[in-house]
Amino acid sequence: MRSRDSALSRASRDSISLQASRPHDDRSRVHAGAIPDAVRPICDSAEAITVQALALAIHREEGNFLDTSRETPRAGCRLTVTGSFKTLRNEAGPVAALQESFARHRWRQDLRHGADGPDGSAIGMRFRDKLCLVAGRWNGADDSDTSSNRANQDQSYQGTIECAHDVATNKDAGVPDSIWSIASRAGLDSIYAISLSLQYPPYLEGDFDGDGVNDAAVLIEQRSTGKIGVAIVRRGMRQVTVLGAGRSGAGPDDIAWLDAWDVFRKGATLHLTIHDRPREQLIADALWVGRRDFMSAFYVWTPGGFVYEAHALKPVSVVLPPPKS
Repeated sequence: MRSRDSALSRASRDSISLQASRPHDDRSRVHAGAIPDAVRPICDSAEAITVQALALAIHREEGNFLDTSRETPRAGCRLTVTGSFKTLRNEAGPVAALQESFARHRWRQDLRHGADGPDGSAIGMRFRDKLCLVAGRWNGADDSDTSSNRANQDQSYQGTIECAHDVATNKDAGVPDSIWSIASRAGLDSIYAISLSLQYPPYLEGDFDGDGVNDAAVLIEQRSTGKIGVAIVRRGMRQVTVLGAGRSGAGPDDIAWLDAWDVFRKGATLHLTIHDRPREQLIADALWVGRRDFMSAFYVWTPGGFVYEAHALKPVSVVLPPPKS
């Protein structure tokens, strides 16, 4: 099973540079100016989310700047905060706290933007065509330091949140052209963005239509609504079937609840990580989507096309001992 954790670690190998690695010079300045009307509400929302996560005073700048990840020109806002690990409610650190807070407001991680190191970390959070780059830097502990020295280290951190309009391109999403070109020629690029909210690269391979040719399931998001689904690229037929992502038919029109997916192979009797199996007799590999301890579902190929099997997981009951008298 490919999870967010494994996806992030993989993306980090080709990660962006952290803000801490770049000197503070004129190129890092925000040149004050008007920002697009569509961006201002996102900056307001990001400021409220940051206050909720860190409970700190925020310095806000608006205008044009080069972002601190790839020095991409942006027109938007930069929020900066300074705090201490001692006052953080989230023990994982300020970036993790911000990620959780953004996620509660239906923002999704964009694994194009991610880095992790002893002196800081960075992530990208996306809401359709709006992007906030979240970075934190601090004084990392040296492996040779003693426990007493670590306890006396500087506990402060600096957080930076940069938000701007950003239309996700499918060209840099990590799906090989041999796969996505079929979808691109079918006109999917203008309607759907490849979603990097779950893993990088954002696709699974299997023979999903039983024709003996390896296909691909690509995680996608409908650009207009943000609804999540899967594009099954049937390489033998040179066709694409969209499941979810705003389309009803085989299953719900939005599977934004999923936090894991995998392939259940034709002929398999069990799967080591999928504690479930399709009810249908498989004539092709099935795609499994799930949310841990809540939902398990399969997209299964039949002579009439794909069907959706939802398997609600039964909650585990815990019997508590009677209270002591």
